[in-house]
Amino acid sequence: GGRVVEGSMVVSQRGGGAGVLVSVGLLATYFALHVLFNIYNKWLFSGPVPAPLFITATHQGFCFLGALMFALCSPHHWYKRTPLEGSAMYTNLLIISVGFCLNTALNNVSLMHSTLALNQLVRAFAPVSIAVAAYYVQGRRPSLTKQWALVALVFGITMGLVSSPDFEMVGFLLCAASVMGLTSQVTLSASILGGDRIPLKTLDVIIYTAVPSIIILLPFAYLSGENDVTAQALQTIGLSRLVGLVVTGGALAFSYSIATVALIKYTSSAYYAAAGGFKLVMVMGFSFIAFDQQMSIPSLCGILIACAAFNANSFITFKETASTRPGGRKGRGGGRKKGGRLEDGDSTDEDDRTGLLSGNPKSIDDV
Repeated sequence: GGRVVEGSMVVSQRGGGAGVLVSVGLLATYFALHVLFNIYNKWLFSGPVPAPLFITATHQGFCFLGALMFALCSPHHWYKRTPLEGSAMYTNLLIISVGFCLNTALNNVSLMHSTLALNQLVRAFAPVSIAVAAYYVQGRRPSLTKQWALVALVFGITMGLVSSPDFEMVGFLLCAASVMGLTSQVTLSASILGGDRIPLKTLDVIIYTAVPSIIILLPFAYLSGENDVTAQALQTIGLSRLVGLVVTGGALAFSYSIATVALIKYTSSAYYAAAGGFKLVMVMGFSFIAFDQQMSIPSLCGILIACAAFNANSFITFKETASTRPGGRKGRGGGRKKGGRLEDGDSTDEDDRTGLLSGNPKSIDDV
């Protein structure tokens, strides 16, 4: 069902029952962890421990420890650390660390002031903001079909937000800021690095960026008074439960990162991008089951339009990416450079490169 290409597992084009089952299993695991992680964070930040910056830092800590333990315990032929060399590598790692804080941390903060459904609706604006930034920064124009999908996406998001009974301006602004953080992260990586090829493995990215992200997050957590909030939560729920909640969140964060990596490695980043629309719909749907959220008829129509447009954009991206390579894949082999990509040194197949720790697409091509 699958074949090995220099350490990277991909699904054989000839198919096979085992390969299909593995792919379906990875996809189901990825969706389940994504939905569970979002619901867990919303519940945690809205109730027991309303300290999103501190908790996000602990998530990074668990990801760092998990990746480090795997790196130390794995056989040499499984993983060999890539040394830090060159200004391009340092630049992209810094962009990832800062971008993670602006993107994921601000998104977690917004969960305190917004319903999960509206949070995901605002997050669906990311393809639009990245496409606009790519046009102004790099002169890259999306295809006509993608432009229509993005227009429908903007219309659906706007309609869903302004007519929602749960709309809160603070939550909207924080979530919108997190989307701008993601946009800056992707466009800066592509524009600043140009054609530099950066051969980093996925574990390298986790190990090298987790600690800088923690260093950035903790001072802001202290300045925002989360130390007092955490101390109050400690008195309210007790040490054992607080530790249990932190460990659970950290385990989910690391498991989600590994599931994302495995999905991309076994299929491709194009399939991962196509799955983005479905995970958005799933989180929105389950959020109404898990939480008490309100919805008007116009808001429901807007959400449905946005979900359809987001899925259409994901499908168009998948088709455009697949059509650029003969037989469904680009030719392999050295020498080719992709602007601003963190490339996985375990593989020479361009589409088996793993994305960022946060699970975001690694380049504008994948959005």
